Amino acid sequence: HTNPNIYHYRNNEPNGQMAPGHTFTIEPMICEGSAKPLTWPDEWTATTIDGKRSAQFEHTLLVTKNGVEALTGKLETSPLQVWERNSKIHKGFWLGNTPEARERAEKLTEMALEREAQESMEDNNTVEEKQATK
Repeated sequence: HTNPNIYHYRNNEPNGQMAPGHTFTIEPMICEGSAKPLTWPDEWTATTIDGKRSAQFEHTLLVTKNGVEALTGKLETSPLQVWERNSKIHKGFWLGNTPEARERAEKLTEMALEREAQESMEDNNTVEEKQATK
């Protein structure tokens, strides 16, 4: 939320160029109805013009000399989200395109998949145990 302001939509504004040390955000919003925004009188809160449900989240990215790294990263206990698991473009966590970020993302993705497999096995064992006691 600092200069240069790079808009999150197509525009013709001459906003400069991102450089190492700059941060920027990607703020996707999923709207149940209209995507047209309505800003409240506090000049910060925004809703959709039709008032239907919407969800927004934000990633802060840091431009480095080697690429981009996500500052809103993942923890060792972070679960894979549906879009991270099922993407046809990038499977698993994405933490940036630097070698260090890719290595960490691969490690955390592997850990999450191992946790999911373990939890699935435990769930199956519980179901089998309940069926055996009937």
